[in-house]
Amino acid sequence: MVISGLQVGTGTFDTMEADVDVSDTLRHFTGEAFTSGFDKGGGGSVIRTTALGHGSGREMIDLSQHNPKTLDELVHGCHEAKTAATLLACGLAYYQLHGIDLVSYHGDSAGAPAILYRFAPTGAEEPQWHSQFLDIERLRDSPLGAMVRKQVLPVYWYDVVREARLTRSETLYMEGLLRRHPNGGISLKVHGPGGDSAVVGLGFAAKQARLSPSALYKLLCAAQIAHLRYCVLAESQSPRNFGLSPREVEVLEWIATGKSNGVIAEILGISPHTVDTIVRRIFSKLDVNDRTTAAIRGLGTGLLRRPKDAAP
Repeated sequence: MVISGLQVGTGTFDTMEADVDVSDTLRHFTGEAFTSGFDKGGGGSVIRTTALGHGSGREMIDLSQHNPKTLDELVHGCHEAKTAATLLACGLAYYQLHGIDLVSYHGDSAGAPAILYRFAPTGAEEPQWHSQFLDIERLRDSPLGAMVRKQVLPVYWYDVVREARLTRSETLYMEGLLRRHPNGGISLKVHGPGGDSAVVGLGFAAKQARLSPSALYKLLCAAQIAHLRYCVLAESQSPRNFGLSPREVEVLEWIATGKSNGVIAEILGISPHTVDTIVRRIFSKLDVNDRTTAAIRGLGTGLLRRPKDAAP
């Protein structure tokens, strides 16, 4: 999981900006859209999730019983999670309660999507988790992924800047990351079956030089537990095609790598107008309004089992 561009309201991680739209709600791999606000009731913060059903009705999922404060509670919550949306909310609740306000996730496989979540206020509203589907090509300048693959323990972002021998592009990447998130954070590697691994980034809500060994291992374990459960859920998910034609699926695959309509037109040898028309049809069939949600829904429902490589 490597950090890339985040746009929340008017703020942007400008040095790593992705050319994608941002939804006001959090949308994850199941295609379920949900807002993730924190109710400040007597029992502490409680995530309440609004999931959009396939019909016109809305289902409110109260995750108060899956609001893990301890690692044991997180294990139970992950085990009980039947959808990626519930798993995500469970994981974000745990991270937020343990001093994390930024979470990124980037699968290792070629063309795998990268997603970032940030706990931040939106105007006069209470802080919420907001998501950004990231441009994979921007991640090539990050030194974090390569470094955590060589380490057993998480890597501190400030250590990378101080101690690693970075290229110019890597230095600019890290400077941009730490300028936008000066509290720092860690990156770590999680592993799944068949080499299904990912890099996870966790940003600190308050600046600190070092976590205690206990706190560090708890975050490492939490990320690994959630990743393994996600692998199980993804493996058991039956693909759906939503009535998309082969050409529409092909365009959606390129959308999932962060390609713009103009670039997709060049790759496929068709006109930009044709791509625009295909994208509108994809949105209609998937019942979405933006590229980010279309790509995530395609990936999460099994329509896109393996995204295309980001090249060319």
